[in-house]
Amino acid sequence: MTTREILTLQFGHYSNYVGAHFWNIQEQSFDYTGTVKSEVNHDILYREGQSSKGEVTYTPRLLLADLKGSLKTLPASGGLELESNSIDNVPWNSVEKIEEPTADKNEFLTDIDAEDPPDTRNKQYVLDKDVNTWTDYLFPRFHSRTVNIIKTYQHGDDQVSLDIGCAGRSIWKSDFGEAFADNIRKYVEECDSMQGFQVNFDCCDGFSGLALGCIEHLADEYTKSILAHPIIPSYFKDNDAVTQEERDKSNLKDSIRLANIALSIEELSQYATLFVPLCSGERGWRKPGNPRMFDYLNYRPELYYHSSAVLAAAVDTLSQKYRHKTNAYSMSDICADLTGYGRKMAAASLGMPFAFHESEYLIDYLNNTTKPIYTSLTPNCKIATDKIFQLITVRGIPENYLKAPMNEAKQQMNIPAYRCRDVKEMFELYFQANNFLSATNVTVCEKPLQVVSPFPNIFSEKLNKYGFVQDAVRADNMQSCPVVSGYHNGNFIADMLEKLHREVSRVKFTKLHKFQEEGMEFTDYKESLDRLAEFKDNYEDDFEL
Repeated sequence: MTTREILTLQFGHYSNYVGAHFWNIQEQSFDYTGTVKSEVNHDILYREGQSSKGEVTYTPRLLLADLKGSLKTLPASGGLELESNSIDNVPWNSVEKIEEPTADKNEFLTDIDAEDPPDTRNKQYVLDKDVNTWTDYLFPRFHSRTVNIIKTYQHGDDQVSLDIGCAGRSIWKSDFGEAFADNIRKYVEECDSMQGFQVNFDCCDGFSGLALGCIEHLADEYTKSILAHPIIPSYFKDNDAVTQEERDKSNLKDSIRLANIALSIEELSQYATLFVPLCSGERGWRKPGNPRMFDYLNYRPELYYHSSAVLAAAVDTLSQKYRHKTNAYSMSDICADLTGYGRKMAAASLGMPFAFHESEYLIDYLNNTTKPIYTSLTPNCKIATDKIFQLITVRGIPENYLKAPMNEAKQQMNIPAYRCRDVKEMFELYFQANNFLSATNVTVCEKPLQVVSPFPNIFSEKLNKYGFVQDAVRADNMQSCPVVSGYHNGNFIADMLEKLHREVSRVKFTKLHKFQEEGMEFTDYKESLDRLAEFKDNYEDDFEL
């Protein structure tokens, strides 16, 4: 079986929050007993190596970037012994030893680092107040080339911050970018049949420029698909301004973030194969807005530990389509299906948990529900129900929840969906009935989303430990939950792009001093916004599926 490897790239602090949850979810799905058959080919995202001591390592095929001071307890070396071939490549005469104070470990990190670690999956941790950075709940350890720290900026320094995309582009053009590109090359050369690149990045600060510099490099150097998720955090501290001076500063920062987002979308339309903006807030720009609401989910948007878990659940579920052992879909297939007519941008959705009563059948739930089964995760974007193309992934619904056996079916026999033989057919019929003039491709995964520790405790107590609604209050820790998630494309994307272009066009370039200080000219800025408007036109014309 061909592995079809993927290299994952993460740029920015919030994207690394999302990434930490994403890689935790992967680790929780590993079976070390050999008794559970995996639906996913883990070799697509992971690579096998050997430490200098001869021990076999299995680490994410991953490169990430963050600022100095963001790692806390995680060593910049990734936390594992260097691989033998990595040691040979280290220029020891240029190594700079940096002594940093040892960070305190929370209960979860203390447990996983213990000589005889307890089973953290069945232990409930209260980490809401203990998580100050994404490494505070990170379970796996990384390859020595994975972590790339930008030393010219300090995490949390508001006086000298990496908040301009142009500054990030300058970093890409520096020695940092050269070393990062070299690490990409090393990973790619290890692959036998590479699918492409999965790129998640903070699109509202300087990491946008760094990521876009990298994406342009990928487009120039490799003939592989580039699936990008420009990510907007759920919360910014300056949005809680009290005084007029604080409000003025916050408004300026909002304008800077807005400009970064708009410039990111425009450049992605040139270099990415497919890109899907993600945010757990309704608006995304000019403050993230109210948090997206999910039944039976109680998360706090001001806690990155919470909101990033929601996005990670979506990314993991969506990626099942090109990682599933029985699915012939590849990343390039997804990109080709979703990007006709130059429509490189799509929207994402999530239904977590996809919850119906533990005594109910799927056929009754889908037949009786009157509201959408998913919520948009793309900012300022209402997903249409007609004239769309969508790729849907459903996971964690047992076949015995499908419908009642014939001798108990009663009124179910009168529902057209009763003829459906499995979960896939029933969802296909559901979308056919609810989406006019649309095309839907459904992938069904047997395994649910694993939400054991250190996934945050954000689920309602009305759910049983498998994520289905129950009458009693849950006594056990949540183990898993069913999820539905999708990529969607259609004319409705034009509305989001129109809102973005209209809002950013109101910002006077003369107020964006930092952009000018980094060398951006007004003519270049205006041309980018003009190209953004032209990109929107791809979604205006009628089309036939």
